[in-house]
Amino acid sequence: MFIISVKIEFSAAHRIKGYKGNCSQFHGHNYKVEVNVKADEVNKIGMCVDFRKLSKISKNAISYLDHKNLNDVPLFKKNNPTAESIAKFIYEKIKQQLKGALSLYSVKVWETDKYAVTYSENKVNSEEKIS
Repeated sequence: MFIISVKIEFSAAHRIKGYKGNCSQFHGHNYKVEVNVKADEVNKIGMCVDFRKLSKISKNAISYLDHKNLNDVPLFKKNNPTAESIAKFIYEKIKQQLKGALSLYSVKVWETDKYAVTYSENKVNSEEKIS
């Protein structure tokens, strides 16, 4: 199996309702997003997917979020725009656009250089769970 990755970026602002701390205040981030797709085989020229094509699909997905107040994005009217919610949102948008032998493996959203969330539909085994 091959895992193909692209990184993209977007900027947005948000506040986390119900959070007791600084993040309850309106603030912004320069998010970094890593999109990982998987494929079992390469095509006749030795590629699974053109990086530019995957990047274009990924940029289309984040266009709903870029330079927005995330609290105003329809999905986040009911759900807090946490890194977890953002990763799942991007995952679902990209999954809708993928075709062929590719399948979406994971989406990782970096809120800062130190903090990131990865969303995948793959099950976490008991040894990977954090208590």
